[in-house]
Amino acid sequence: MGRKRLLIKRIDNPCSRQIAYSKRGKGILKKATELSTLYGADVALLMFSPTGRLTSYTHKGRVSQIVKLTVWSLSVFLLYFRHLDNEEFLYESLKHLKYEAEILDKIES
Repeated sequence: MGRKRLLIKRIDNPCSRQIAYSKRGKGILKKATELSTLYGADVALLMFSPTGRLTSYTHKGRVSQIVKLTVWSLSVFLLYFRHLDNEEFLYESLKHLKYEAEILDKIES
């Protein structure tokens, strides 16, 4: 007998929700570990449980570097496709990026 397909929706019972989070969280953590080990990928995983507890995984403990690279990459992508001739928009976007980088440095230290 195969597994039943589950409808993806919020679990109302807090106890059941915590149990499901625990099981699925372990599965996604295992997948993140496998990705970084088998393929040498830079992986950063941040999960907050229903109770607010933080679970994190990073390959070689480089969370801030991975987050900075992700924010920078997305920003460059957006800048490339939006308002290339608008200097004020570019200036504000770069100022926002600098602010985010400073916050990440504070979090790291």
